[in-house]
Amino acid sequence: HRYHDAGWWYVVRASTAKIREKVSDPIWFTKNILKANLWSKQEEIMRSCWQNKRTSVRTCHGVGKSFLAGNAILAFLYGQIPSIVLSTAPTWRQVEKLVWKEVRASYRRAVIPLGGKLSPKRPELQIQQDEWYAAGLSTNDPDRFQGFHEANILVVVDEAAGIPEEIFEGIEGILTSENAHLLLLGNPTSVGGTFYNSFKEPGWSTFHISAFDTPNFTAFGITEEDMANNTWQEKIAGRPLPNPKMITPEWVYDKYKRWKPGSVMYEARVLGNFPASGNDTLIPLNWIELAIERWEEMEECGVVELGVDVARFGEDNTVLAPKIGDKVLELEVYSKLDTMETTGHVIQAHKHYKSTNIKVDIIGIGAGVYDRLIEQSYPAVAVNVAESATEAGSDKFANKRSELYWHLRERLDPDPRINPRPIALPPDEDMMLELASIKYKIDSKGKIVIEPKEEMKKRIGRSPDRADAVMIAVAPEELICPPDTMPDIW
Repeated sequence: HRYHDAGWWYVVRASTAKIREKVSDPIWFTKNILKANLWSKQEEIMRSCWQNKRTSVRTCHGVGKSFLAGNAILAFLYGQIPSIVLSTAPTWRQVEKLVWKEVRASYRRAVIPLGGKLSPKRPELQIQQDEWYAAGLSTNDPDRFQGFHEANILVVVDEAAGIPEEIFEGIEGILTSENAHLLLLGNPTSVGGTFYNSFKEPGWSTFHISAFDTPNFTAFGITEEDMANNTWQEKIAGRPLPNPKMITPEWVYDKYKRWKPGSVMYEARVLGNFPASGNDTLIPLNWIELAIERWEEMEECGVVELGVDVARFGEDNTVLAPKIGDKVLELEVYSKLDTMETTGHVIQAHKHYKSTNIKVDIIGIGAGVYDRLIEQSYPAVAVNVAESATEAGSDKFANKRSELYWHLRERLDPDPRINPRPIALPPDEDMMLELASIKYKIDSKGKIVIEPKEEMKKRIGRSPDRADAVMIAVAPEELICPPDTMPDIW
């Protein structure tokens, strides 16, 4: 038999029509064969994926997207004989470590041997070579999505907001057969592109999942009003959560206080909403998330620099942002330090990282830190974000702050045609909130103006100290120092 490698599925294919009908039902297969417990929305989405050509799902954080994707891959692969299932995500880590982690777990948990050959090293499950298999593909080369043709085919895209448009163009070439299906999953972090448009264009079956739609909230009737009034704990009253691995009321309450309703982070990660308007947002949230995804994989090599944003007392923080090559390392954050204490921490970080230079924002108390570093012969460089932009940028930017932040934006652009060397950022939620909240406008002279620090502080309830430190760390020499004053430390 041509499907002898499928093991138990040889018996299924040769059995009664009733058994084959059960196996081809993704909900029955997932629950009874894979022993995976789906909650109501996951069942609806999986059913839609079988019944509709195109299904798109925007969700909050922690609803089990990768779990759903992994089980959908197996349900389609073994329920449609033969079939091809392809999965992708913005980074290789997301493909291999998130979605295919769930594929492997469910494959091994199955109550009967599923058959086929699951690769221990690659995201690949072969049943019949070139005809019946599932595979994970990276998104660094659109040509990888060429040449896949089968009567039964499913393409699963995780974190779809971060997928380049040329990849979606390649996927369109796959969806030509009658039983071809596309499933998009992701946080709504970008206004624009295929994922965003899928919720506006006809021909899509769409789903929206907020934190308050998930089992750990619906089981107790917890609403956003409970977050505002801090009454969510009373409703739980010590009872166990239905699914502790999913988003929890405690996590949402923390984000309600820290991010606040209306912020880009809260809307996307808690409510599962696209930003209300992206026209004045400097850096899209999905660019920041992609930079954080790169952080784990990127090697630390190149010139070492230290960006320093100085605060004194009160709620503002002094932040040190070390950068090696294209990778910003974990931020060091301090509060309520005087000038001498701040200088001591900067010197300690400089010696630890053996940095080539120390770039210090000299506005306000930062001038004292800079002077003390120079006095002790450390390679300090003054950064005055209030001064005019460089001569080359004077026609485009209103001031140095706008010029440096726009440069940071360009270094975070994930499009390799525009930015072949995107930087990596550390996994810091406060930094994410600050970077994603920066707004800009075009003034009456046609120049780009980044929202002043004090105005942003009033709007989001905090000073963007982490964002400023990263901006300074990434700033290149030619934007900080005029050619005739450039120090020899570079």
